[in-house]
Amino acid sequence: MHKFTFLLLSLILPAYLSIAQDFIPASAAGGKSQLRYFIEQELIYPQGALATQTEGEVILKYNINEKGQVESVIFTDRVSPECDDETLRIFNMLEWNPATRMGIAVADSGTFNMEFNIKKYNRLCKKRGYSYHLYPFEPTDTSGTIYYYRNLDVAPYPIFTNSKINLAGFIAANLKYPDAAIKQNLSGVVKIGFIVEPHGKISNLTILNSLGAGCNEEAIRIVRLMKWMPGVKDNKAVRTRMSISINFNLESGPDGNFNPTIKSSYGG
Repeated sequence: MHKFTFLLLSLILPAYLSIAQDFIPASAAGGKSQLRYFIEQELIYPQGALATQTEGEVILKYNINEKGQVESVIFTDRVSPECDDETLRIFNMLEWNPATRMGIAVADSGTFNMEFNIKKYNRLCKKRGYSYHLYPFEPTDTSGTIYYYRNLDVAPYPIFTNSKINLAGFIAANLKYPDAAIKQNLSGVVKIGFIVEPHGKISNLTILNSLGAGCNEEAIRIVRLMKWMPGVKDNKAVRTRMSISINFNLESGPDGNFNPTIKSSYGG
């Protein structure tokens, strides 16, 4: 009897573990690291909460359907009306990948936490260099609608401190071809998708075409350096879906060695 029980468990347990491992929960676009970076860049501590030294953690519970759409969201822990609103504002900017079970998209639920800590926030502002968002074009659309650049009156474009430089020049001047990619003689295209927000910063950064050997990480670093003029629709700054493709290429030079060349383009 004991042998039979052990045998039965040994058969059931691996199958159960396999099913559990084949479930992937819903996730914000780009994964945890991109979500953390986005929150650090986007969070603005409400002035009223700063004045009253209000701190705490806001927690939202959400339900995501099999299409990656938010079906419901409720507060389970609140801090103050202002902090609650800021948490919901940031949450509403996110796009989601649906959960999958055995490779099939399914509905899922989870929690979204936002900490309000004044000491940490002051350090964050010092690190990122601002405590509020500047809007290069006003008024702004507050509907949250995301447009494709081809449907706009004015498409977003990158802003550079040197007016004589273009996108390709900026990337060539700042991008470092990863040593691992050079050693592996690796060439190819990294394509990054993102949304240009009305304040010109980006959100929902995700890899659309991966290369590896450090090229993905280097492409992300470069895209994060860029500032944008937002897209305009009906004389309002709007959210715009964009992408950038960076072509990492190793060409044989006159000395017979492989030399990195970089090409780039952007669009929707």
